Amino acid sequence: MSKWLMSLPGMSFFKNQQQTEKTLQDVFLVLQKRLCSPCWEVRDSSLEFLTNLIRNLRDHDEFRQSLLSSEVPKLTENLLEDPESYVRASAVTAMGHLAFITYFFVPESPVAGNQYNKEKTVAKLQEILSTDPEGFPRRAVMNVFTMWLKESCTGQLEETEQFVSTVVQTTAHDLDWEVKLGCLELVQIFCNHMFCRFGLPECPYAPISSAVTSSICQNEPLQIFCRANLFSFLFRSLCDCDKPVGQKACDILLALKSHFCQSSTTDLQGPGDLSAGHGIHWLQGTLRQGSLVQNFPTDDGNGVDFQDPESMMLALRTIDLVELHNDLNKCSDYVEKSPQSLLEDILATVGTAEENEADCY
Repeated sequence: MSKWLMSLPGMSFFKNQQQTEKTLQDVFLVLQKRLCSPCWEVRDSSLEFLTNLIRNLRDHDEFRQSLLSSEVPKLTENLLEDPESYVRASAVTAMGHLAFITYFFVPESPVAGNQYNKEKTVAKLQEILSTDPEGFPRRAVMNVFTMWLKESCTGQLEETEQFVSTVVQTTAHDLDWEVKLGCLELVQIFCNHMFCRFGLPECPYAPISSAVTSSICQNEPLQIFCRANLFSFLFRSLCDCDKPVGQKACDILLALKSHFCQSSTTDLQGPGDLSAGHGIHWLQGTLRQGSLVQNFPTDDGNGVDFQDPESMMLALRTIDLVELHNDLNKCSDYVEKSPQSLLEDILATVGTAEENEADCY
C-alpha cells in the first residue's frame, strides 16, 4: 500500500476530494489497528510505513488534515513507551515527522483536532535521549533533532542555542558512540547555520573578505559556541575511545580554526604560545587532568573554562589539530587489525544471559 500511494504520478488521487478522504480514512483505520498489534514486528513496520507516508505526502493539506484528525498521532505517542526498543526507536522517528508537520510545517494554520504541544514533544524526546537504556531509541532521537535543525525548525536564535546546548550536555555522557557521532553532526550543522547567519562562509576553505572577518562577525559565533558548551564536547570527543567520534570532532575543530584563526601558529607571539607537535596522547593526558594548557583561565581552579572565548581561541590557535587529525587517521584501522574489543563485547554479552550463548558461538 505504501508503494502504491507514493507511486501515483503527481498524487493524482488528491484531485478528487471524496476519493481522497475515503482512501486516507481507510488507510489510517488499518494503520490504527496495526499500531495496536500484539506483535512487535507489526507495530514496528506500521510506524515505518507511517514515517514514509509523512515524508512523501506532507506537502498535501488533505493528507495532513486526515492524519492529524485521526487516532494515529496519539497511538504513535503511546508507542514511545513500548517495551521493545526497536518499536520505541521507530516511534521516535515517526513522532519527529509528526511534530514537523504539526508545529513547523504550517504553524500559521493549526489543524483541527491537534491536541499536542510542541514543548511537550521536545521534552519527551529529550527524556528518551537521557534515560532510555537502549541505544536504538537514543540514536533515533538524535536523527530527529538533526532533521529539525536542518529544516530550521528549532525556533529563534536563543531558543536554538539553548536546544543545542541541552542536547550536547546530555549526549556528552552517553556511552553509545553512534549517539555521540549523531550529536557531532548536529553541532556541525549548528555551526554552519551560525556562520551563514553572521555572514561567514559555510565552507571552511572559502575565501573570506576583510569586511567579513571583522571582530564583530567573528566574536558573536564564538561566544554562542562557548555558551552552548560546544568546545567542551568537541575537545573531549577528540579523546573518545571510538575513533570515528574523535575524527569527526577533529574535523569540526579544524573547520572552526579556519574560521576564527586567520594567522598560523608560527605567527603567534606571547605567553599563550605552545610548541607544535602535540599528539593525541598529550591531549588525552591533559584533558584527563582537566587542563589543556597551564595559562588557561579555569572556572573553579580544577579545569579549563570551555565557555571562555579567549581560552577557546587560544586552544584553536595553539593545539596542532592537523597532527591530531593525522594521528587519528593512522589509528582508523584498529578494528580490522585488532579484534580484541569486538571479542570482549561478545564475551560480555554472553555473560549477561544464558540464551545469548548460542548466538555467540
